[in-house]
Amino acid sequence: MLKSALNAFADGDWFPYAMVAPAVLVLGGIIGAPIVQAVLLSFQDVILTRPNQAVTWGLHNYQRLVTDPDVWWAVYRSGLYMLGTVGGSMLVGGLAALLTRRAFWGSAWVRVIFVLPWGIPAIAAALVWGVMYDANFGVLNRLVSLILPNLGNIEWLLDRNTVLPSLIVIQIWNEFPIAYLFLLAGLQTIDEDLYKAATMDGANPVQQFLHITVPQMRYVGGITAMLLAIFSFKSFAIIFVLTGGGPGHITETLVIQTYNEAFRSYNFSYAAALSVLSLVISSILVFVYVRLLIRSDAR
Repeated sequence: MLKSALNAFADGDWFPYAMVAPAVLVLGGIIGAPIVQAVLLSFQDVILTRPNQAVTWGLHNYQRLVTDPDVWWAVYRSGLYMLGTVGGSMLVGGLAALLTRRAFWGSAWVRVIFVLPWGIPAIAAALVWGVMYDANFGVLNRLVSLILPNLGNIEWLLDRNTVLPSLIVIQIWNEFPIAYLFLLAGLQTIDEDLYKAATMDGANPVQQFLHITVPQMRYVGGITAMLLAIFSFKSFAIIFVLTGGGPGHITETLVIQTYNEAFRSYNFSYAAALSVLSLVISSILVFVYVRLLIRSDAR
């Protein structure tokens, strides 16, 4: 009887859900509880420098958020940072995938080299690139001086015109392996007979790329771009380590501003409201990502 009961349990339609339920409950407690706490905190008025102030409830943090120009400048900078990172990573990763799509002598080692930056922690990458960007001793200024000897030393991380692009370059270097792996996997699923048929019809490599590769890769490319957008939007370590991202700084993205409000101004309630805004934007990106996954599976 016990055996038959176990078999009936295993054959039930709800059996997979029962197996997943413990993990969902644990993740719900680890992830869901802090989110709920942050949302509740965003409706309060908790400032660490005013410990005796009575806690009040209301929408005052969200009213300030909507009318605060610094917030929307931070969102704008986050968008620029995200677009630059995604565009650059897709470009570099796509070129690397096209170069190593077909096997050649040493191709395995070349692929490993392309993937290596992904395994380096963001803080370590920031420190190494910080040395390379040094105005007096950095290798980048040495290279620039060979091409433009009269230009002088460039303050890559201090000049308002170069600091954000400089950080985007580091983020691209750290994340393009993600695009490389996804795009390489997508390229290798394209039927080679399509290219052979196009060659027989007289199509040149550019025409083959535009009419075969691009259409076949649209879902993989979209999924990869959205995944990179999610990663770059929440980027913190590279910006904070190299610039500090102080209030009003050109590199103060939404994530950095949330940190500044919480741990520099000690206004935890307003920081919670900013984190809710980040959660909304991230949820939109995740929604688009999941929709692309569903469409890709339905093909």
